[in-house]
Parts: sequence; structure tokens; C-alpha cells
Amino acid sequence: MILKSFISPREKKDKLLMVTNYIPKTAILGPTRIQRIAKKLIDEAGEDRKLALEAHRFFRAMVDENPQDAAAKNLMVDTLKVAQASKNNVVKIINLMIKMEETPKDKTKASKGSENSVFSELDNLLNE
Repeated sequence: MILKSFISPREKKDKLLMVTNYIPKTAILGPTRIQRIAKKLIDEAGEDRKLALEAHRFFRAMVDENPQDAAAKNLMVDTLKVAQASKNNVVKIINLMIKMEETPKDKTKASKGSENSVFSELDNLLNE
């Protein structure tokens, strides 16, 4: 016969209150993690560019069938803008990564504000 241990409601409450904060073993914004995030952004931008160029070919075929279709022409131009913007974003990310590598590593530890500014700058560059 298997007996289940009984935990009183008070013991449950005490166990729930003993929650500790997670302390990461490595830096949260370490170079490896930032590089991984940048790689993911670059991959997503490449996928966006590929889809935009595919849409451009679709609208170009529509314009070839009907040269008077102004809406298709406008959409064709817009897809080229999206493709170019995604390419520019990749260049900006790589430029930002190069700037981060150029900073001397013997500097004192960066403050939280400067770490957050890297992500703010990345976010601003991608949302332009």
C-alpha cells in the first residue's frame, strides 16, 4: 500500500514563500548572447528580403500582363523598398557589431544604461 505524504496548507504556504531570485552564471548581455541575437536578426532580415523579392516578381508579372495597372506598379515599388530596407538593416546591424568589437575590453564594467542603449540603438536602427 502506497501512502501519500500529507502537506498541510500552512506548509504549502511556507514553501511558496521561499522563492529565490534567479542569478545568472554569465552576463545577461554578454558578447555571445548579443552575437546570437544579431545573427537571428540578420537571418530574419534575409527572409524578409527574400519574401519581398518574391512579391516583387509577382507584381512585375501583373504589370507585364496589364501595363496600365497603377496599383500593381505602386506595390512593385513598395516591395523593392522593403527589400532594400531589410538589406540596409543587415548593414546597420553589422556596423553596430563592429563598433561594439572596437571598444576596448579593458574599460571598466559598462553601466546598465549603456548596455540598454545598445539594444535601444539596435531597435531604433531596425525601426527606421
